[in-house]
Amino acid sequence: MFDFDQSEVPIRENLADAFRHVWGHLSTAGTWWSGPERVAIAEIARAAYQDQPIPEGDLLPVPAREAAALVGKQPSAITAELIQTWEIAGLDATQYVELIAVAAQVTTVDTFHRAMGLELEPLPYPQSGTPSRELPAVPARKTRAWVPMVGPPTIPTSLSAVPNEMAALEALHGPAYLTYEEMSDPTIQKGLSRAQMELVAARTSAINECFF
Repeated sequence: MFDFDQSEVPIRENLADAFRHVWGHLSTAGTWWSGPERVAIAEIARAAYQDQPIPEGDLLPVPAREAAALVGKQPSAITAELIQTWEIAGLDATQYVELIAVAAQVTTVDTFHRAMGLELEPLPYPQSGTPSRELPAVPARKTRAWVPMVGPPTIPTSLSAVPNEMAALEALHGPAYLTYEEMSDPTIQKGLSRAQMELVAARTSAINECFF
């Protein structure tokens, strides 16, 4: 799994390890979704991104299927009103936060493979287990953001309503970009200079219509 020996460009082993961790994380029960449900979310997000037919099945409720497809295909089309519509239809806000995390992680790994000209890794086989339903120590609240968060609404706290996904984001954030500690160092080098990294990040954000 994630054997990059045949890649024309050297790939750091800690990045391969991070991807393996993501695949293991996706396949197991999370906070609100089971392992099979999480893999189903990843399948829908991947199919939507590739303009392929959305996999059929009744494992996920309709609003979750709609959300997974839109997060995978066109996240910029999501609005506060749409999230509220999904909530009314039965998709709890914290379930939606976990769904975003799953879709974002598989999209991150897939995007890297496409950029490197590599075949996509098959999605992991779902594991059995029961969702933990773990709540953050400090209650998450909805303030200026569209979903509840712990503390001020910022990118680092975006998944804070689901602590398990917050930890998973941090585990991927460092190898794929920078750790939070490294972000304060403008001289850091990881193949690219810090200025080059930020240029790529800014351009990617603009293309994806990110706003925060």
